[in-house]
Amino acid sequence: MRSHLSVVSIFSASFAILLWSGEAAGLCASVFENQQDHALLGHVMETVNVTDEFECHRKCIQNNTCKSFNIHPLKSNAVQKTCEMNNQTRQLKPKHYKKKIGSSYHGSVEVSCVNIMETNNQQKEGRCQPGYSGKQCTAVKKGLSPDFPGVSCKDIWKYTNAQKNGEYWIDPKGTGHPFKAYCDMTTDGGGWLLVMNVITGSSHSNQLSVMTSYRGISDYHNNKMVITTSAMKELYGDLNFQQIRFHCRKHGVGRTFHVVTAANSSGNAVVQYFSGLTDVEPVSCGSYVRMEDDNSELARRCSEWNHGQSGKWSRTGKDWNYSVQRLYNHAAWIKDKYHWDLVDRKPFECDDFDAVSNAYAGYWKVFVR
Repeated sequence: MRSHLSVVSIFSASFAILLWSGEAAGLCASVFENQQDHALLGHVMETVNVTDEFECHRKCIQNNTCKSFNIHPLKSNAVQKTCEMNNQTRQLKPKHYKKKIGSSYHGSVEVSCVNIMETNNQQKEGRCQPGYSGKQCTAVKKGLSPDFPGVSCKDIWKYTNAQKNGEYWIDPKGTGHPFKAYCDMTTDGGGWLLVMNVITGSSHSNQLSVMTSYRGISDYHNNKMVITTSAMKELYGDLNFQQIRFHCRKHGVGRTFHVVTAANSSGNAVVQYFSGLTDVEPVSCGSYVRMEDDNSELARRCSEWNHGQSGKWSRTGKDWNYSVQRLYNHAAWIKDKYHWDLVDRKPFECDDFDAVSNAYAGYWKVFVR
C-alpha cells in the first residue's frame, strides 16, 4: 500500500495546529502550531521561496535541524512567499519571538498525534491529556505540572529555557509518580537539582532529616535535609548526573565555600565517590572549579585537604560513617582548620573549625546536574 501525506487542521481561539502524518505508518512526522502576525528572529538556518506554508512545512520536516519556520509575504511576487527555516523554537528562545504584522510563525510542539486527535473530546469531557490544561487544553510548560514533569532540572531547563529558581515537578524514572523538587535555574547556566539543604539560625540543633531515598529531597523546606550515599547512588542510576556543586556559608565567619566539580576525569571521580560508586577517595586539586563568590581557605588550599597533606576529599575510618554520610560528614576538610561538617561539631562547620569560631547561622547546600 502506497503511503501519502495527509493534513489535519485543529483550531482554537488563539492558534491553529497543522498535523502532518504518513497514513501507512500511522505516526506523526511533526506537529506545528501556527501563530499569526509573529516571527522568531535571529535563528534562520535557510531561506527559500515557496508558494504556500504547506510547501515550507514539507521542507522543514525533511530537514533534521529545522525546529520551526517563519512565512513572510514576498512584496515583489504576489504568488510566492518567503520561507525561513529556524533551528530554534519560540519556547526555547522566547526573547527572540516578536510581533511581525503579515508574517506567521510555525513551531514544533511536544505532543503526539493521539493527543491532538483527542483534544476536542477532552475539552467536551472537561479533561486534558498530560502536558495540557485549561478550557482549551493548551500546552503547559514542562515541570510546572505533575501531569507534565521533567526528568530533571537540567531537562526542564533545556526544553523550556527556564530562568526562575524554585519548585518544579520531576520524575527521574518516568514511572508516572512525579514529585516536587527545588531547581536552581540561574547559577552557572542553570539546571541544578537541590539534593541537600541545611539552614541554621543563631541557635544550634544537631537534628537532621536524613533522606534514605532521593524522593525525600522534596522535603527541602524543613532546612535540615541531608541525603545518604545510597540515596545518591539511586539518584545517579536514574539521572546519570555529571556534576556536583557544594555551597556553604557561615555568616559569622564571613567566608563562602562554593565549588563545582570540574568537567574532567578528576571531577568525575568526585561524582563517582559521593554517589557511592567507588570507595576510592578522590584527589582534591584539579577536581573542582571555584565559583565567583568563593573566598574560602578550604578551596584555596586543596593540597592540604584530609589529614593535612594528602590532598583528598572526605575521610574514611572507624569514627567516620562515610558509607552513609559522605556528603555531610567532613566531605572536604583541612585538619583542625577548615571543615565542611554537619555531624561531629557544634556548631556545624563551613570553612571553619569550632575551636576558633562559635558562629552558628549559615547554610549548606549540595546540587547535582
